[in-house]
Amino acid sequence: MTIIIHAEPLQGLARDIFRAAGTPADIAAVVAESLVTTNLLGHDSHGVLRVKQYIAMIRKGMIQPAQRPRLRKSFGAVAMVTLSYGFGQVGARFAAEQAIEMAREQGIAAVSLGQSAHVGRLGEFTAMIAEQGLIGIGFAGGGFSHGFVAPYGGRERLFSTNPMSFAVPCGDDGTLLLDFATSGIAHGKVMLAQSKGAPLPRGMLLDKAGRPTTAASELDAGGALLPMGAHKGSGLSMMMEIIPNLLAGDRPMSSPEFHYGNPALFMALLPDAFDEETDFSAQVAALKARVKAVKPAAGVDEVLAPGEPEARSYAARVKSGIPLPNSVWADLCGLADELGVVLPTPPQNIREG
Repeated sequence: MTIIIHAEPLQGLARDIFRAAGTPADIAAVVAESLVTTNLLGHDSHGVLRVKQYIAMIRKGMIQPAQRPRLRKSFGAVAMVTLSYGFGQVGARFAAEQAIEMAREQGIAAVSLGQSAHVGRLGEFTAMIAEQGLIGIGFAGGGFSHGFVAPYGGRERLFSTNPMSFAVPCGDDGTLLLDFATSGIAHGKVMLAQSKGAPLPRGMLLDKAGRPTTAASELDAGGALLPMGAHKGSGLSMMMEIIPNLLAGDRPMSSPEFHYGNPALFMALLPDAFDEETDFSAQVAALKARVKAVKPAAGVDEVLAPGEPEARSYAARVKSGIPLPNSVWADLCGLADELGVVLPTPPQNIREG
């Protein structure tokens, strides 16, 4: 059983819960919009499922909800942003905006984000860069903390899920976006499977004894996620652990100054700074069209380009509403009750699915 709720009342509920937990109104609105937009795109693992997690982190002092990003250092086409453990979505948006502005002036920019709580869906911010006609690249790490992912050949958890994202302008389609964890499955998708009582795909998870399992609950019991693409994904994950963390100036876990963090690095490139005679966006659109024209393999209906499943989910969910597992809706209702937040009016906004 699921609950179907439209985006506007769901966003208002998330915003009001964050406000009641001590978050300034403008920051609460940014975080709620980010989470619900992610639900609309079909990535429920990074949507309002996270509200309960974020409130718990506020209560533990791991998120400082009123903190705002500030520019720590700027040198040529490089900048460092620090967030003092505020909401990662706010810091990542600020860092992406800095990268856009700097790349327009210098052709290229790299902006790190340190002392950040969970940034959410990394592709949101590379897409921001691409929407301005630039190439957007994003890396995020786990801050050298104990993650959920075993390195290739191991059975003990070490790395975080360490995503990376690339976004480019793509003609009339707007942007072409790639965004993925370097683990075989994102941690949020394990959380989602747990909320639904559903198994994971095979080859994603080991239990604490190092045996393959499909039971999502085994991760909380001490199991470990596996990297995507065997040794290749493991190597990428290690690089994602190193590059964003150290360039953000965050301290390694061995340091007494270590805190939880989700450091990130955003890069922006101005295509015209390389070759103003080529219509970069049009060439990307032409390549996408060639990909779409490839004949499907046996048993496949259509060749999809990156971002197409998300676009279709968005169109469908804007119209029909966002499906939430009963457990996620129950968590939101419980938080609303604890914090004195009024739930959306049921008749036109919420129904069982």
